[in-house]
Amino acid sequence: MGEFLSTPIRDKVTEEGENNFVKYAACGMQGWRKRMEDSHISDLSVGGQNIQVFGVFDGHGGKEVAQWVKKKFTEELVKNKNFKSGNYQKAVAENFLRMDTLMQENQGKMDLKEEAKKAKLEDEKMSKAPEQKKNDIFRSLFDPKSQEECDIAMYTGCTATCCLIDEKKAYFVNAGDSRIIICKNGVAYAMTVDHKPDLDEERNRIYKADGWVADGRVKGNLNLSRSLGDLEYKQNKNLSQEDQMITANPECTSCPINDVDFIFLGCDGVYDCLTNQEICDFINARLKKNPNIKLTKILEEMMDQILAPDIYTETGVGCDNMSAILVMLKKQKK
Repeated sequence: MGEFLSTPIRDKVTEEGENNFVKYAACGMQGWRKRMEDSHISDLSVGGQNIQVFGVFDGHGGKEVAQWVKKKFTEELVKNKNFKSGNYQKAVAENFLRMDTLMQENQGKMDLKEEAKKAKLEDEKMSKAPEQKKNDIFRSLFDPKSQEECDIAMYTGCTATCCLIDEKKAYFVNAGDSRIIICKNGVAYAMTVDHKPDLDEERNRIYKADGWVADGRVKGNLNLSRSLGDLEYKQNKNLSQEDQMITANPECTSCPINDVDFIFLGCDGVYDCLTNQEICDFINARLKKNPNIKLTKILEEMMDQILAPDIYTETGVGCDNMSAILVMLKKQKK
């Protein structure tokens, strides 16, 4: 879970936007965690086309990879040959693996070190207790003396859950334990699977890559089995990117959008507190009560409701960073 604050940071970072096809809101809250490690993307016109892309990136071990992916994801997506030819699902899936490749190149390493420096400066501004910084295990990796020696993405990473929407379909691409659901006629449907080490498919790949699972964690450490970054788990030169102990290779699904009411993307900080159906019910109840309610207000109310009253819960539920995107689909005239 990482370090906790004595008082939660309840301030929300929100944004909203719309075009002829969708109306969306995004919201993030740091909560009880010492630092905000999530990021997200929301692009209403990728490559200047009628293509919308939304994504949530839940960082672990630090915010560096999540922030870097936020900056690079759509920039690299539009270069992809499958994106240019209209094979959007394959393009997004390939872009996940592309992120890992770029992190291992010199420019990617340099960019991530800059993200680490920014994170360190932010920590110093927020922390008034020097002893807290001394006890920060992850930040010690990024001290000036070690930055030249350390590849940031070796020890930090993020989940990635993305949704691309064209004029007819929505494509869902996921690696990790963030999640996407859709709501149709008041019923929630999960469009992604949480990639946990105890799943048979995940465990089999982990063991074939000379790894092991203990207490639901890869090598007793990481509690998810797919992610971007985390390169220390991706060093088997005899295996492809897809077959590494931890892989960025995503799972993909899609659906027509004509009968979808809304799409919800969130990190595990949200889904640990609410079931898929509870999220749909929460949103629909507020839309029914006030059809003109700001979507950002719905997300802010959701996070306020699920934030833990204290940090003394055994499970840590309600103590994590929280990030979510709500995408309402506008009905198109036939």
